[in-house]
Amino acid sequence: MPAEGEYSVIFDGSGEAQCVIQTTKINVVPFNEVTEAFAKKEGEGDLTLEYWRNVHRDYFTEELKEYDKEFTEDMMVVCEDFKIVYPK
Repeated sequence: MPAEGEYSVIFDGSGEAQCVIQTTKINVVPFNEVTEAFAKKEGEGDLTLEYWRNVHRDYFTEELKEYDKEFTEDMMVVCEDFKIVYPK
């Protein structure tokens, strides 16, 4: 679980480091309560909540199989706000 003030290295699909971020805010909310504003800030796809929910629903469903768990619309998810600290 990320913590406010913590630094993380972000890697691309090839395992190459792309940037360093600092977590500025953490919200743990049910999946079905993630906001349009958060989805837009995350910057994926067409920036809509519908897109965010579709790709994350698929991702969580697939990842949870490894743990014999099932995705639910009310499962808790971590929403992380951050700033890029390197490169500037």
